[in-house]
Amino acid sequence: MPGRWKPPKSERVDLEEELRKDELARRLAFAVEFGTEDDFVAAVKAYKPDVEKEELKAWITQFHAARREKRGL
Repeated sequence: MPGRWKPPKSERVDLEEELRKDELARRLAFAVEFGTEDDFVAAVKAYKPDVEKEELKAWITQFHAARREKRGL
């Protein structure tokens, strides 16, 4: 029996990763709109538990920039 066709590796989608990204986007949008920095950090750490200090600092900087933009400052 011939093997089953699979899409090339470059086109395959990891469903679990996509769900985690969607959850992150939803939580980050909520944190920017209504939450605090602590809510934002918790969302980032839930998405990427092994986040390094410098990378987390960059995420927080982006959070504050998005919040300022949202408020029109």
